[in-house]
Formats: sequence, structure tokens, C-alpha cells
Amino acid sequence: MLFARFLFIVSLSLFVLLLAACGQRPPIETTILSPVGETATPVIDLQVDAAQTEQTLTPAAPSETAEPTALATSTPFVTPTVQPTLSISATQAISASETISPAGSTESITPTAEASACFGSINGSVVADLNGNGQAESGEPGLRDAKLFLYNASGVVALYTTGNGQFYFPGLVAGKYTLTAAPPAGYTPTGQPTYELQVKCGETITQNILMMVSGAVTPTVTPTAQSRSKITPVVSEQGTPRASKSGTGESNFKPFTVAAVYDIAGCGSINAPGLYRLATSLTSQWDCIQIYSDNVIFDCQGYALNGTDLNGYGVVVHQIGNVLSQRAPRNIEIRNCKSQKHKYGIFIDAADNLYIHDNTLTNQFRDTDERNFGQFLGLSEGGGMRVGSTTNALVADNRTDGSAIGIDVRNSSGVTVRGNSANGNTAWGVHFYNVQYSEISNNTTTDNLRYCAWGNGTVGPGCDAGGIMLQSGSSKNVIKDNTITGSNGNGIFIKAHGTPCGDGNVISGNTISGSLYNAIELSFCRDNKLEGNRISNSLDGIWLGFATNNALVGNQLQDLGNHGIISWNSSDNNVSTNTVINSREGLYFYSSDYDREQFFFVQGAPEDHTSRGNCLCDNRLLSNAVAAIHLNNSLKNQITQNHLTNNGVNFVMEGNTAGNIIQDNIIEGGSYNITVPRVQNASFAVRPNALTAFDQNGRALSYAQFVQTVLMDNENDSFDLRWFKYKLRISLGLNVQE
Repeated sequence: MLFARFLFIVSLSLFVLLLAACGQRPPIETTILSPVGETATPVIDLQVDAAQTEQTLTPAAPSETAEPTALATSTPFVTPTVQPTLSISATQAISASETISPAGSTESITPTAEASACFGSINGSVVADLNGNGQAESGEPGLRDAKLFLYNASGVVALYTTGNGQFYFPGLVAGKYTLTAAPPAGYTPTGQPTYELQVKCGETITQNILMMVSGAVTPTVTPTAQSRSKITPVVSEQGTPRASKSGTGESNFKPFTVAAVYDIAGCGSINAPGLYRLATSLTSQWDCIQIYSDNVIFDCQGYALNGTDLNGYGVVVHQIGNVLSQRAPRNIEIRNCKSQKHKYGIFIDAADNLYIHDNTLTNQFRDTDERNFGQFLGLSEGGGMRVGSTTNALVADNRTDGSAIGIDVRNSSGVTVRGNSANGNTAWGVHFYNVQYSEISNNTTTDNLRYCAWGNGTVGPGCDAGGIMLQSGSSKNVIKDNTITGSNGNGIFIKAHGTPCGDGNVISGNTISGSLYNAIELSFCRDNKLEGNRISNSLDGIWLGFATNNALVGNQLQDLGNHGIISWNSSDNNVSTNTVINSREGLYFYSSDYDREQFFFVQGAPEDHTSRGNCLCDNRLLSNAVAAIHLNNSLKNQITQNHLTNNGVNFVMEGNTAGNIIQDNIIEGGSYNITVPRVQNASFAVRPNALTAFDQNGRALSYAQFVQTVLMDNENDSFDLRWFKYKLRISLGLNVQE
């Protein structure tokens, strides 16, 4: 009995997986146009009766022909007449030197019993049979303006007008089709004009059609024919990155080549290698361009892929294979596209060796309302682009503004995000989620901010939004030379609230100005290095929370509303050779008890997380209004060789400060104090608007009302919101008993 139940459960699970796979959308028909500037009619879904068909097939004189042009209007999204339940097409790898067909070797998934779930395609060439021998031979050109009509049992399925003789009908449900050719003016068919074709799962049928000049006599001698069974590449194109606007830094992306070039003028599936060039702007309600192949370069050439209602993706790269055996496509390049009003402008389900560059992906899905009000962040969705499950990628010189996330990279490694702009997003400019051995460099992120409820109807800015966010185990990455300005909630934030830590990252050479809260924050993580960053006009410069064995060296911090460097319950950190000028306090190291239930993921007891063993060494602390160095329940730190000049108080020591070594410091002005001076309370003189909060009616709160909001916890507050309040209390000194 137990064994029978086990077999039933396994069978049921497999059935559910197949049903899930059947939910995927079938490929849409794709139009392949002439690559030499000639126009051609898009593949268009049609439904006509027999009389209409006969009339359509009658060739018109050239002066009477009204040819629709692909460049005139975008191809609409049309639901196919036949609705299959599943569409997975997988193109096998083809070497760059091979001549290829538009749909390579494919795999298909066995469908459910109710409907067929596989697709094939038809391609070929309309050839000028110059000698009338019924053979396609070398030197005989393809014919422009031949009309092709494709039928199934329901009527006309698609219309195609050739631009250079070649034609391609992809994404056809397996079954019987009739292909009929209407010759251009001055030509008649050589042999039969109509062909009965059986489309099979995962196969491409090649059918060449021959035309001869009207009135030509068929010769009796038949020369040897040359096969035209495959589409001949027009030119060769290399997917080599152009010189980056942001510099010539290296990345893990490796250039690749493709052997064929096609122009495309309709939404649809790309199932074979090649360079695909967009010939017109397109609008789609759901996904527009779907890539299911290795070795694909997709170039929008400046045209747009726009959505209508913030659903789907402009370009999506799918995994290859069936639901039980999938892999990432290899060698993908996406360039020169514009997109708006999708959920993501570009969505990469998975890839290996990826290059996304010179795209403008703005005004995609935002997870806030018209007031820029949303929930306190956990994990947001929607944005300029999502790169998932990818290895070895370069994302360069893209513009990703006005969405939830600018550039969203998840579960990947070896990804370089360089030279992009990500501005005015409601969550983050650049977001790494479980990303390792990657780089964020030379990007510009400005005004990435949202408003949310802090409690009791109080609405304030921040909410963990910011310029650059690393979370869920994003480790061993380099974040360097970025410019993060304007009203970002935070500048750079390594977050690990109950998720794996972001350890071993290097944050260097960044310019961060104007962040509402922390220019750089590390929480619950270790072994990160912050070096040579230029920080100004934020509430706090660098925040450490439960952080261990990090190095903060050579940073320039100036004009901070509260602290240059603030540390809570952190130990064994090296804080040296930094310069802190004109802040309220230069260095503030502090420890206190915390709610064990909320901090369930913090191992050990509170006494295991006392502020201790930090090296505050060789720093330059100048003109900090209240204090240069402030220790509050912080033990056994080394405070040596610092240069303290014109600070309000040089050292403030309160609580348990046993075992600290204070020696060899150069002191110019100021004094030593063992009690907390009354003026330590928060001052907003540097950034008067940094902490403006509002009630639900939009009325600005007074300072007293703001303090009440920060001090009051609500049992319905998320951990992120409680953590935010913790940080504000500590930063503003609100935890101190009056």
C-alpha cells in the first residue's frame, strides 16, 4: 500500500509539472525581411473565405498593387487561430562558420492528451528560373514581390511578401498546410504553384518555388542544379563589444560571431543563431521578442519595443530544453533597444556569455502609486532589466530610469554592470540578489527613493530604497567608481536580514552625496573592504551593524548630518586612515541590548555582540561639532595615532568603556569628556530636509512628532521597518535616557 501511494504521488507530481509547462505561451510568428533595405510585408494572420482567397491570389498589375510596408506601422500582437497548450522549442548549438536554416535542430515536449504541443516551420526561396529548366541553379537570383499564402484547415494562416526571395514561416502548429505562391508581375510558375506540406514537431520544411519570365520556352537540356535547401547568410557580423563609454575595463563576456543576418518586423520567437535586426518599432501587450537559441545578436537599431499595460517583457531570453531538462542559452547580445510600459524591458531567464548594451529602458513597472508611496521594501519586482541565473555577462551603457529597479541581477556570477545610469527608480538603481564574483562600476544612480508608512500613519521617505543594493548572500563583488547622488534613501547597502550575508565585497572609489540616511551600510556581514570612497551630505556616512572584521580605510567623509562612521554591536573592524570633516560626531562606536525575537538570525547572546576590539587608528578628524570620537559601551578598542583638530570634544566616553587603549594621538583644540554632552542630541542644520516625515494628509511633522514616531514600535511592523527605527534611534541619540 505504501509503495502504491508513493507511485501515485510521483505520478501526480510529474503531471503537475507538465501542466505548469503547458502554461507557457506559444511562439508568435516572426517576420524575416530583406537585409538590404528592401521592404516586405510582415507575416500577418488572416481569416478569409474561399471567394476572398481566390480574389487575393489573382496577381494585380504593378500600378494596381497596394503593398503594405513593414516599416509603415508596427505589427500588432495577434492571437493564433489554433491555441496549443505548450510551446518549448530548443535550438541545438551551431558553430559560427556553418550555414544555417532559420530554425535549427529542435526538441519538443510531449503534450497533454487534450492538445498537440509542438511546432515546426517552413522556409525556402522564390527563385528566378532564368533558363526555365525547373531547377534552382547557381547565379539564379531570388525574386522580390512574390506573395506567399499559407493555409491550414481553418483558411489562410499567413501572408508573406518576399523582399529578396527568401521566406520563413516559424511557430507553426504541427499539421497539414498548403503553400501557394502568387508570382510577381512578368513571371509565371515553373511547374506547380501550390504545395501540400506536412509540418512535423520540431522540424523545418524547406520548399523552393521557381518562377520564369512570362512566355519563356522551357529548354530540353537540364543543367546540374545547385541546392538552395538552406538560407544563405547575407553577411557576417561579430558580436564584439564596442568601446565602452565608461572606459576599457575587462569583463567575463567573450566575443562571438554569427553567420547569418535577418531583419525582423514583428513580435515573435527567435529559434536559430544569427544577427536579428529590428526594422520598425513594435507594441505588444505581453512578451514581444522571445529568444530560444544560442548565438543570437538582437539589435533594435534604435527602434522601440513598447508595452501597453506594464505586463510582459520587451525582450526575453528563455532557457533551452524541456521542463525536466533545461539549460541556459549561450552567446546572447541585446543592443540599441528602447522600451517602456513593460514589467521589464529586458528579461533574462538564464544565459551564459551575455552582453546587454546601449539600451534605453525607462518607465517600466513601478511598485508605488502616483505619490511614489509603497510598502517598506523586502524584495521588489519590475524594472529596466532583470538578469537571472547568468554567468559571464557585461551590462554596459544602458539607461534604466523611472521604474521599480533600474538593473536587477539575481542568482548569477561573473556579471559586470558598467557605465549605466539608473535614476528615479522607486526601489534601487542597481540590485544584486545572491550574486557573486561580479562588478558594479562607473554607474550613475540618482534619486532612487520611495515613501512608505513608518507606523501610526506617519509617511516618510527612504524605506530601504537606494542607489546600489546587495542582499541575500551577494559576496566577493567589487563596487567601484560609481556616482551616487541626489535623494537616494541609502547610497550603497549590503543587507542580510535573516538571509545569507554579503561577505568579502570591495566598495572603493565611489562618490556618494545626498543620501537621506546612510551613504554606505553593512549589516550582519564580515570581511568587506571600504576604501577610498568620497562621502558627503548624508545623515550618516558609513553605518556598521553587527559587522565583523571589515576594513574601512582611506575614505573621505564630509558635511554629514550626524556621524562620519557609526557602529552598533560590531567588533574587530579596522577603521584607519579615514578623514571626517564637519560632521556632528566623527566616529561613534556603540553597543546595546536588542530584541532576540526580532533578531532571531543573530547567533549567540547579546554579550557576544558587544562593540569591541576595533582599531580606530590614524584617522584625521577635523571640525566635528560635538565630538571627534564617541565610545558608548564599547570595550578594548585601540584608539591610536589619530589627528584631532578643532572638534567640540575630542573623546566622549560613556557606559562601560573598559580596556580601551588611547595613545599617541595628535590633539589640537577641544577637550576630553567622560560624560555625554547635552548638545549631542540630533541637529538637522546640515540636511534640514533629510528626515522630513508627514502624516497621511501630507502635513509635515514637527521634530517632537517625528521622534515619537521613531520611538514607537508597532507589533505589525516588518523587521525591515523595526531595523530602520533602530538605526534612527542610535544615529540620532534617541536611545539615551534623558
